[in-house]
Amino acid sequence: MITAHGGALNTGRNTYAYFKAMENLGMEAIEVDIRKKGGELYLGHTHVPLFKSKRIPLRYAFEFCKKFNKRINCDVKSAGLVKPVQQLAEEMGIEHLVYFTGSVSPNEVKDLGGCDLYVNNSFYASKYLLTIGNLLKIKEYLDSFNSERVKGININYLLTNKELWLKAMELGIGVSIFTVDIEQVLEQIIDLGFDNITTNKVTSALKFREKNN
Repeated sequence: MITAHGGALNTGRNTYAYFKAMENLGMEAIEVDIRKKGGELYLGHTHVPLFKSKRIPLRYAFEFCKKFNKRINCDVKSAGLVKPVQQLAEEMGIEHLVYFTGSVSPNEVKDLGGCDLYVNNSFYASKYLLTIGNLLKIKEYLDSFNSERVKGININYLLTNKELWLKAMELGIGVSIFTVDIEQVLEQIIDLGFDNITTNKVTSALKFREKNN
């Protein structure tokens, strides 16, 4: 799966221009950053825009995905957002299109419903460092939740390496890698069989994948 990072193709993170640019591209998923303000869910990387005219409701992003049949990476920016996001997805009939990353806490796994989860380092950091030697323990920890919705790990490619990615995959851990923008690196890893690669260079990723196929 290829996910278009929020703001891909220089459209700006969490902007209407981003959604417009993504309409006719062939990647499987888009990415949005989610925050809560005034009891409502909005898109926002570091904050929800001050002016209401600039706020994009999460519902808008879900409507986009429903219309264009795209998956959506809901990168939640604080704990406690899984349940309200899942409830909205369920209401709109798109749980199957949603996968979570970001600030998801272990006690929120029960709230996933029909949505998927790739856990960031913070999910298990209090127990294990992300090293090759700890991958089996991390897998056992993820398996302990007995949830088919916990798909694997979401990892920064700049802080890890190919050896770790491949070992995780060998152990049966799903691997989602972000954010790969150096085209030479993107081309090298696009066909290694990982669950997901998130990139700003969407058109390049699609070209590399087609070439490798």
